[in-house]
Amino acid sequence: MALTYTDLTAYTQDLVIPKATEVVFLNSPVFSRLHTRNMERFTGGLNIRRTLIYGELNGDAIGRGDGFSLDYVPTDTALVVPLRGYYVGVVLYGWDSMLNEGPAAVFNQVELKFQNAGMTMAKKLATNMYLDDVAPRDKHLTGFERWYDDGNSYTTVGGITRTDLGVTAGSVGGLNAYNATLTSFTLQNLNTAYMNAYFGNEHVDLIPVTLNGWNLIWNALQPMQRFNETSSDLAKIGFQTFRFNAAEVVIDRYMPTGTTGRMFGLNTNYIEWYFSTNPKWQFGFTGFKEAQGSIEVAGQWLVGCNIVVPNPRTGFKLESTLF
Repeated sequence: MALTYTDLTAYTQDLVIPKATEVVFLNSPVFSRLHTRNMERFTGGLNIRRTLIYGELNGDAIGRGDGFSLDYVPTDTALVVPLRGYYVGVVLYGWDSMLNEGPAAVFNQVELKFQNAGMTMAKKLATNMYLDDVAPRDKHLTGFERWYDDGNSYTTVGGITRTDLGVTAGSVGGLNAYNATLTSFTLQNLNTAYMNAYFGNEHVDLIPVTLNGWNLIWNALQPMQRFNETSSDLAKIGFQTFRFNAAEVVIDRYMPTGTTGRMFGLNTNYIEWYFSTNPKWQFGFTGFKEAQGSIEVAGQWLVGCNIVVPNPRTGFKLESTLF
């Protein structure tokens, strides 16, 4: 029987490079921006309640001797969404704690698992921010798929029936965004969506796209029309973007593709991402706990949050199998 270790291999150890590279996760530029610039604090309560003005007060031209309307006019309502909870489990073999020590331990196993937990949580949130929260997904974020609807696929959002604000399904306004299903793609399609979401000085400022969506826009633009963005927050942290009108176009690989392919137009001034201020639910760790009758340990990273888009009419959603 041959010996496992002889001569050189008996007294020369492997060189473990003191750095690790992840090859699983896909960084999300939209999550990066919203998590830093659009984070709101949730300090407690049953739900998040966001007030809306949906009606106009009485008023008109008057002449000599005319009276005024004294009718009371209801003008305000509120979106209501619950906080959603996410977890990432960190499980370790108790046995490994005596092996992963001393000079032979190039990496601390716990630290690597914690880094993985943070990236896994970011992936969960970045993926679900584009989706809906309708059963069987009713424990997930109230994502862009539901907020940026025209009332045909999702008749309600935030506890409000969209048509109760006086806007019919399919029309832009109230809580309805511009929607279109494309069988082919042209820049005119994109510009039509962009202009339908334009209200005064409010407009789309970020257009997240799939890789296919990026290529469709890029190929449709003439070379002299492509303006790479280098000064934005996304460009400064390494994401490649270019301008379409007054919006940045950026690839987000967590977006839905294929039969559910999407291209969203976002006005990030009206995206509010609420995170709990409770330490345990703000990317907090519950601590390692031993399982009964075992030396294995487990703990959980927790996040409590949800998204509110109080003005979805300033955004759009394009659907296509091309994306």
